[in-house]
Amino acid sequence: MPLPTLHRLLNSLLPSAPRAETCPPLLRPYRSPWVRRLGFDRARREALAAARIDFVEAIRDLRTPAALDTKSSIVVARSMHELWHFRGQVFGLIACRHNQAEAARRVAKLDCHFARRPRRSGANAPTNPLLGDQSA
Repeated sequence: MPLPTLHRLLNSLLPSAPRAETCPPLLRPYRSPWVRRLGFDRARREALAAARIDFVEAIRDLRTPAALDTKSSIVVARSMHELWHFRGQVFGLIACRHNQAEAARRVAKLDCHFARRPRRSGANAPTNPLLGDQSA
């Protein structure tokens, strides 16, 4: 099978919807104790708890030492930013036990906890995403 035919076949299997990439949450600066006492952080704590549950649920069927270590790290993650970085480990664990398609499906469910932005082409991508289209 010639390479262009194979390429067309593989592309036909992929969804044709515009793709977006998941980006990690920004790190939050230190908050004063009064912010916590007034309950301003409640929504953030609840979102983190829900995300932790979903992350652990994604690898619930895995019974390896690496999966146990990852579950332990997920449970003690202190922020959504920290939790975002476990997506790669979760994907790798699932892909080793099942396959990449299953891993992609499960990680896609986890992406609902994080912001999404449209993909940019290489020429239009900013060098520093925090600065927008300005250069670093």
